[in-house]
Amino acid sequence: MERSKKNKKKPKESNDDTVNYYKRIEGVLQSQIENTTGENALSQADFVDNVFSQLLGEAVTVCQRAEISPIIEKLVTVGSGTNICDLLTIFSEDWGNICEDRCSSHVLQKVLLVAPKFINKRINNFNFDEISEISENDSTEDTLIKLVLGLYEFLCANIEASISHTQVSHILRALLQVIGGTCAGEKVLKSRSVRNYNKKFNNEDREETSLSREVKFDNYSVPVYFRKLLKRVYKSMFALENCGLYLTDANASPVLQTLLLVIHKVDIDLCQRVIHKIIKLSRIQDTPESVNIPPVVVDSVGSFLIELVVSLCSEKLYIELYQKLFKGKILQFATHPSANYVLQKLIKSCPDDELFSSCLAELEDCMGDVMEAQYFGVLVAISETCKVRKCEQEQFIQILMKSLNCEEEDRHCKFVSLVSCLLPYDLFMTMNECKLKKINYHGSLLLQNILKFDNMKYVTASLETLEPMEVVSWSCDPCGSHVIDAAFQSSSLKEKTKDMLLKKLMDDLVTIACDRNGSRTLESIWKCISMKQKVDMATCLCKQEEKIRSDRFGFHVHRNLALFHFSKRRNDWNHIQQNSLKKRKIFQDFLDTDEPSQTKKKKKSKKKTEL
Repeated sequence: MERSKKNKKKPKESNDDTVNYYKRIEGVLQSQIENTTGENALSQADFVDNVFSQLLGEAVTVCQRAEISPIIEKLVTVGSGTNICDLLTIFSEDWGNICEDRCSSHVLQKVLLVAPKFINKRINNFNFDEISEISENDSTEDTLIKLVLGLYEFLCANIEASISHTQVSHILRALLQVIGGTCAGEKVLKSRSVRNYNKKFNNEDREETSLSREVKFDNYSVPVYFRKLLKRVYKSMFALENCGLYLTDANASPVLQTLLLVIHKVDIDLCQRVIHKIIKLSRIQDTPESVNIPPVVVDSVGSFLIELVVSLCSEKLYIELYQKLFKGKILQFATHPSANYVLQKLIKSCPDDELFSSCLAELEDCMGDVMEAQYFGVLVAISETCKVRKCEQEQFIQILMKSLNCEEEDRHCKFVSLVSCLLPYDLFMTMNECKLKKINYHGSLLLQNILKFDNMKYVTASLETLEPMEVVSWSCDPCGSHVIDAAFQSSSLKEKTKDMLLKKLMDDLVTIACDRNGSRTLESIWKCISMKQKVDMATCLCKQEEKIRSDRFGFHVHRNLALFHFSKRRNDWNHIQQNSLKKRKIFQDFLDTDEPSQTKKKKKSKKKTEL
């Protein structure tokens, strides 16, 4: 990908007045977006049009300024089809300059992600047999489609440079999503930090009115012509001489992930062919007898691609992968910093109970090593699969008890406590009590899954022996509070055990109500208990009603539990609780009507798989 000589020069620097102008634009736009009703919506459209008319005269220079390009990205999300078309037309004069620049490339990426909402209605009626040059008579939608195709041709002509370039690879990923009519979004990963960031800051927590909101990608039915374009990209990528090296490349691997996700939505058969090609390039099939894990699997970047391959492959290919890649090497996978995530994906994607049992049997022999390596995500993946497939639940509990050294009957009562902090019995008993208050994150996830198992024998006995202060501590713990929630929501746990847990909280309800996590725990418990239990709970809380009402966390408990009505207007309180119960029952009935259609499946004769 070569630039012309004039483009090798640095872009003209925008002066401070230009920067200040666009920063003022950002402030005005933010205030307008927060009030997008009636006349305000019309004035915002006029305002955006005026800003774009100013922008088009200096688009390249402005978009290549680090201080201004983020503002242009935000502006693009509220621009009209005409605005986007005009900006993309200017970019098309020199795709190389725009794509390779570290600032303008982000703007182009945002433009591409916005484009589907303007072309989705026109795309299936567009005449792909006679694609002419862009003319003044073309509609905005037609022009946008032609511009997207022009960018496609440019990137395909420079596919080797595009796939490995830091900035251009992001453009290629966005373009693949546009052509595939689907958003890959956060499913594409290139580092563990990105995965953790997405868990912490998911889209549901973001303000919808914020200028920094994510682009809402409009999916659409993909025309046959676009499917051919995807196939052409696939062939171009895998025809490259050093294609195997791109599996572990920080820029190219996410492109391959995007291609897989997009093709999987468009053409499943083609997706399986792509997966076969990746497996061949990764040399997984070459050494099935080798004791070592293939390099691509242990690579911090390549492992993401293999995770995706495992989750998208057909059942037949899954079995082949298990036999050639995982069987006999489970311990190596489970104790490797990167490969253990691939194993987790294998366990969660397991299509067959017999295969899962085989995998669990191999893990049983090395569970002590897994615990020592502290890659507890593997345990969580097993518990989740046991919960979903409703198999091997008792076996998993026994394996867990053995690895925590609490198999003896007199130690069963500590099972829940041991799982919560994932410590063996001997070490747990010697630890200082204050160190046990914070629940382990993976221990919390394990207990939440186990509480949805069918057999609650060991869990029930252990929960009933918890001291009141332990239950209170868990209720106020960021991870432990979710365990208490799961206990009261569990359909397998007896009502007697739930009542016993609630009684252990009664003396400290006010303390819990005034805690950041505890207040949410009480609200969750409230939805799961009987009317009599609610009266007992409200009576206890109302003894210090003023303290709860004046607390910043307790205030929400006071309002949501209607404590004012309980103490002053009991009939109104009863009416509120009855209405709330009716709404929950209606919602539950609605969910139950869908359940038979999802769970009712035709019984197929089980084919025994050679493992």
